[in-house]
Amino acid sequence: MAFTSLGHFINDGIVFFVPLIADIFANQRGVTPLEVTVMFVAFYGSASILSAYVGRLADVTGGASSLIAVGTTLLSLSMFTYYMALSYATGALLLGLMMGSAFIAGFGSAFYHPLGASVLQASFADAQRGRALGINGAFGSIGRALYPSLFFFVAIFISTYGSLAFFGAVGMVASLGILLGLKSQRVQHESGLKSAKQTTRARDALTSGIIILTLISFVRSTATSGIISWIPIFISTQKGLGVTGALGLTLTVMFAAATVGQPFFGWLLDRFDRRIILAVSSAGSGLTIIAYLFTNGLMELLILAVFGFFTFTAFPLFLSLASNYEPEGSSSLGNALVWGIGASGGSVIGPLITGALVLTNYQRLGYAFEIMAAGVLISAAGTLFLPRVKTRSRQPACSRLAGI
Repeated sequence: MAFTSLGHFINDGIVFFVPLIADIFANQRGVTPLEVTVMFVAFYGSASILSAYVGRLADVTGGASSLIAVGTTLLSLSMFTYYMALSYATGALLLGLMMGSAFIAGFGSAFYHPLGASVLQASFADAQRGRALGINGAFGSIGRALYPSLFFFVAIFISTYGSLAFFGAVGMVASLGILLGLKSQRVQHESGLKSAKQTTRARDALTSGIIILTLISFVRSTATSGIISWIPIFISTQKGLGVTGALGLTLTVMFAAATVGQPFFGWLLDRFDRRIILAVSSAGSGLTIIAYLFTNGLMELLILAVFGFFTFTAFPLFLSLASNYEPEGSSSLGNALVWGIGASGGSVIGPLITGALVLTNYQRLGYAFEIMAAGVLISAAGTLFLPRVKTRSRQPACSRLAGI
C-alpha cells in the first residue's frame, strides 16, 4: 500500500492546495471573484470531463497503477506553471497562465481516486475494503494537512511564490518513485483479464446503484466543494487572518482531522450498513459548517476540525459503496463515474454557485456557505434511495500486490 498511499499524499496535497493558491491570487494579485470562479471551473471541469476517459483507459490496459504516476506528474507540473504566473506574469498573461495551470492540475487530479481505488479494490476482499480505503485515504489527508503549513514554512527560506516550485519538485520526484514502485502491477479482475470489448463497455458500469450513487456524490460534492474551494478566502477576509501562517495553520487543523476521520469511517464501513455511514458523514458535514459560521475563537477552530472530520471522507465512503454496485471488469470505469462524473462534476458546479452568490463582494461568502450546507443535508437524505448493499465476502480480485 506504500506507493498508492504516496500517490494519494501528493494528489490530495496539491488538489486541496489550489484553493489557497486562489486566495493568493485574490489577495496579492488583485484577481476578482469572477476570475477566481472561472479558475475553479477550469480546475474542476477538466477533472470531471477527462476522468471517465482515464477510467476506461485503465480498464482497457490494466495499467491503473502506472497511470497514477502520470496524474501526479501533471499535478506537479501545474505547481511550476502557477509559480510562473505569480512571479512573472501580469494582465492577460497572468490570467491565461492561471487558467492553464488550473486545467493542468484538474487533468492530473482525474487520475488518482478512481485508479487508486481500483488497485485497492483488486487487492482486498470486500469485508476489508472500507478499512483499506480509509487507511489509504488518511495519507491523502496528511498531504492536505501538511501542504498549507509547509507552504508558509518553506516561504521563510525561499519565497512565497518559490514555495510552489518547491512543491512541484517534490511531486516530480515522488512521481518517479510511484512509477518505479508500481510499474509491474496490473489490475486483474476475478474472472481474468477480459478483452477490451468485454470489460469496458460503459453500459455495463451503469447499474442502478452506480447511477444513484453518482447522483448523491454529485449533490454532496457540489455543496462541499462550494465551501472548501472558497474557505481560504473566507478565513483570510471574513475571519481576518489574511494570507499568513495563521491561515496555513487553520487549514492544517481542518484537513488534519481527516487523518483520523478517514480510517474511522473506513472501519465503520466494514461493520455497518454503508448507506447509513454515508448519511451520517454528510449530515455531520452540513451541520458543522453552519455552526462554524456562528462561532469565534477556539470554538470555531474546534468546529472547523469536526467539519474536516466529517467532510473529507468521500474516498472510502463512495468508492467502497461503488465496489458493491459495479459489475466485474468495470471497476475503474465504475469508480470514474462515481468519482469523476459525480464528485468531480459536482466540484465544477459548487464553486460556480458560490461565485455567483458572492458576485463582487467576498462578504457574502457566509450566506453562500449556508446555501451549500443545505445541499449537503439533501445529499444525506438521498442515501435513502440507494439499493441495499449485499456484502460480498469473496477473496481479493487478484493476489495481494507487493508495493501497493
